[in-house]
Amino acid sequence: MMGTRRAWSGRLAGAMGLMAAACWAVAEGDAGAPAASDVIATDAGDGGTGDSGARAGEIRVAMLRYGGDRKTGVCFADTFIRTLEHETDIKVDREFAEVGLDHSTFFDYPFAIMTGEGRFTLSAEEIANLRRYIAGGGFLLASAGCSNSKWAESMRDELTRVFPESDLMELPLEHDVFHTVFDIMEFESKKRRRTIRIEGIEIDGRLAVVFSPEGLNDTKNAGEGCCCCGGNEILNARYVNANIMAYALMR
Repeated sequence: MMGTRRAWSGRLAGAMGLMAAACWAVAEGDAGAPAASDVIATDAGDGGTGDSGARAGEIRVAMLRYGGDRKTGVCFADTFIRTLEHETDIKVDREFAEVGLDHSTFFDYPFAIMTGEGRFTLSAEEIANLRRYIAGGGFLLASAGCSNSKWAESMRDELTRVFPESDLMELPLEHDVFHTVFDIMEFESKKRRRTIRIEGIEIDGRLAVVFSPEGLNDTKNAGEGCCCCGGNEILNARYVNANIMAYALMR
C-alpha cells in the first residue's frame, strides 16, 4: 500500500464510535439480517435484510438495490470493515444489508454503497429518497464495478438529477478523507500510466458523496466468483474505503 498508518487517537476513535452508535447503531434487541454469502446478506423484500447477528452498538452498511432491474453489487469486498475495526474503536457489522433505495428502511443506515455494471436509471422516488438521505446526513459511496464505463456514466447522470445544484469535483490526495486512518499517498491501479481520480459532492460544506469511476470494490477479495475483474480498479481500495467510512462517521 502506498500510504502509511496514521497515529490514531484512541480517544478520538472512541468518540467516533460513541457518536455513531448513538445516532445510527442497531439497538438492543433489534432484528438484523441473516447471512447469505461472504459479501451480501439475503433479504426478504426491498425493505432490507432480516437477522444479521449484528451486535448492539454496531454500525450497519447498506448495499443499495436500485433501478428498474433492481441492480445491486455482489462483488464489493468487506475487507475495509475489518481493517477499520482493527485500526479504530469503530464497530461495524461485517455483513452488508441489501436495501431497496425506494424503501423507507434505507434511512436507517448512515453509510450506503452503490455499485454495479451497465446502464441504469433511477425512479423519481429513488431520486427523492437519495437526495433526502444525503441532505439529511447520510453518506454515499458510489463505485463502478470493474471500472464499468456505462455504469459510471449513468451514475454521473443520476447524481445530476439528485443534486442539480451541486457538481462532482475531483478530490485531491490532500483532502482529509484520504488521511483519517491511513495516509493515502497515491491510488494504486493495474494500469499505472492512467490518471486515477476520485470525485465527490459537498452538501453545505460537508463531503457527502464519494464517486469512483475506476472502482473501489476490491473485487479480488470480494468472495467466490469475484476474482477476475478486467477493469482498472483501485488496488489499495481497502485502505481508501476505511478512510472514507471513518471520515463519514466523524462528520
